[in-house]
Amino acid sequence: MWVYLLRRVLFALSLVVAVSFIAYVIFGISFDPGFGFLAAPDHLSHVKYHFMHRYYHLDDPILSRYWRWLTGVLRHGFGSTASTDIGGSPMQVLTPGLPITPIVVRALEVTSIMVGFSLLLVSAGSSLIGAIGAQRQRYRSDVWARGLAYVGAAAPTFLVADLLRKVFVPHVHYAFVSGFYRPVSTTTWLQIGPPLHGVESWAQHLILPTLALSLGLIGIYARYVRTSMILQFGQPYVTVARAKGLPERQVVVRHALRNSLVPFTSLLSIEMGGVIGASLAADGVFGTGGLASAFLQAVGDADPFLLTAIFTVTALIVCVFAFVGDIVVGMLDPRMRVD
Repeated sequence: MWVYLLRRVLFALSLVVAVSFIAYVIFGISFDPGFGFLAAPDHLSHVKYHFMHRYYHLDDPILSRYWRWLTGVLRHGFGSTASTDIGGSPMQVLTPGLPITPIVVRALEVTSIMVGFSLLLVSAGSSLIGAIGAQRQRYRSDVWARGLAYVGAAAPTFLVADLLRKVFVPHVHYAFVSGFYRPVSTTTWLQIGPPLHGVESWAQHLILPTLALSLGLIGIYARYVRTSMILQFGQPYVTVARAKGLPERQVVVRHALRNSLVPFTSLLSIEMGGVIGASLAADGVFGTGGLASAFLQAVGDADPFLLTAIFTVTALIVCVFAFVGDIVVGMLDPRMRVD
C-alpha cells in the first residue's frame, strides 16, 4: 500500500512540474508585461520597455528563463509580479511587484473550499437521485428525477450562476414611488465578492457559487449512480442479502449504493480538471476572489509569472483531489486496498 501511495505522489509531482513547464513556455512566449510601453510614442517609454525586459530577463532563451523561475520557486516561492513602475536616472524599478504567493494562496483557499463543499453536495445529491431512480425505475419519481438531472447537466455553470446571482444577491430595481420611477435596492443575506473574515462572511459569499457549481455536476453524476445501482441490483449478492431477510434499506444503502459509489468516485476523481474548470466559471460570475479572479487579473496585466503560478497551483489541486479520490475508493472497496 505504501509503495502504491509513493508512486502516486511521485507521479503527481512529475505532472505538476510538467504543467508548470508547459505553462511557463506558453505564457512566456505569448505574454509581454511591458506591452503598455510600446503603445506610447515617446522615446522614454521605449527605454523603459527595454529596461524591463533586461530586469526580468524577458529576452533570455525560454529554457533558461524557466530554469531560473523553477529554482527561484524551490528557494523563495513564486516571487513577485512584473512591475511597470519604472523611472529615475539611472533607470530602476520604483515600486516592486506584488508577492505572488499570497495572491495564489488566497485564491487557492477560496477555490478549494468551494470545490470541497461542492463535492460533498454532489456526492449526496447524486446518491439520493440515483438511488431513487434505481429503486423506482420508470415510475413518476424516477422520471422527474431524471428530467431534473438532464436539465442540470445541460445548463452551463456560468448560466446557472448568473441566474442565481440575479435572483438571490442584492440588486437594484425600479418602483413607481410618488409619481416617478425610482431605484429601490433590495438587500439580502447572501452577498457577492471576496469573503472577509469570519465563518458567516464565508458562508454569505460562497453558498451561491458552491450551489451553482453543484447543480450541474449532480445532473451529470446522478445518471452514473442510477445506472450503476441498477446493475448492482441484478448481482447475486443482492439476491442473497434479500433472501436472508435483511431490511430493504440496508440492502440498498449498505450493499448496492456502496458498491455503486466505487465507479462514481473513480470517475469524479478522474474528471477533477473539469470540476476545477467549472468552479472558475462560478468564481468569475460571483467574483469570489478565487483562481478565476487571479487569472483574469494576470491576463489583464499580461503577467507570465502570475499565470504560470496559477496553472501550477491548479494542477496541484487536481492531483490532490485525485489522490483523495483514490483513498476514498480504497475505503469503499476493500479489494482496492490490496497492494
